[in-house]
Amino acid sequence: MLSLFQIIKPSNSPIYIQIRTATKRAAGSRTSMKDSAGRRLGPKKYDGQRVKVGEIIMRQRGTKIYPGEYVGIGKDHTLFALEPGFVRYYLDPFHPRKKFVGVSLREDIKLPRPHFDPRVRRFGHILLDNKKAALKEENSLSRKQYLVKDSIMKKYNERIEDRLKLLNNFKSSLKDIISVENVDTNIAANYLVRLRMLLRNGFLLKDAQFYSQQYLKSEVDLQGKREQWSLEKVSTYKHKINSTCKYLDNNVSFDNKFKLINFISLEEKEKLKKELHHNLTEEPVATAKKIKDSTINPSSFLSLREENKLKRKINSILQSEKNAKV
Repeated sequence: MLSLFQIIKPSNSPIYIQIRTATKRAAGSRTSMKDSAGRRLGPKKYDGQRVKVGEIIMRQRGTKIYPGEYVGIGKDHTLFALEPGFVRYYLDPFHPRKKFVGVSLREDIKLPRPHFDPRVRRFGHILLDNKKAALKEENSLSRKQYLVKDSIMKKYNERIEDRLKLLNNFKSSLKDIISVENVDTNIAANYLVRLRMLLRNGFLLKDAQFYSQQYLKSEVDLQGKREQWSLEKVSTYKHKINSTCKYLDNNVSFDNKFKLINFISLEEKEKLKKELHHNLTEEPVATAKKIKDSTINPSSFLSLREENKLKRKINSILQSEKNAKV
């Protein structure tokens, strides 16, 4: 019987046909048609055995056994201990078709525990009297945390630097917007940094103002406890925070790009929007050019969405004028 390659010879035909079979040999594996080593699957710890954190309890292909209390599962379905304790293989009456393995924190605890009872937890551990041992335990990190510590600290320091830059920028720009004699610049700058962060995270203006003020007050409470301030000093400082925040809310605001500007009320914003709409209707080209040349700054009274919509409209007006000249 002739094969397909004998019927269609490469020398006689410009078309080459590759036949792909579903065998292991055809896939081109390095270990094809050989006896590869077993994957060492199965239980590594048996019922009643003691385990430490991270110790493997079971290796498996697929979830033949499911993770129970204080047991985690990896992407290759490996089951491992999340807490030190004793291994328990068990069946759960709420999941009759599944087998579970869990870790009980004490040798006398059997699994499964009553379904609606709270999980047994390990609060606290042992009090360390030795200062060196206590410091070592406090600074100890898991392997995963240790490996990413440098990158986390780098990003954390970058955020602190950015916040300090923003704080200094607000301190300098406040002098151009308001009379600084009426406010404490440190309180004002800290309040504005917090307010800007909350607004960027999607908070409503009133909510952002409230939470920023409360944050400053809670910081004062903590500082007062640390430095043992008198109640009178704490209340005086809080009163200063109230007056500063109230003054800023009535004299300063942010545009849609979160830059500090003079305060514009909602009524004024609506008035400016109507005026802009009227000018675009009556004198579209002249108004569009003014906005394009930054003579008119719509970011102070329009939302970012409205400003982007306006930019598209301006571009179409200027493009149509250019085409008309041509």
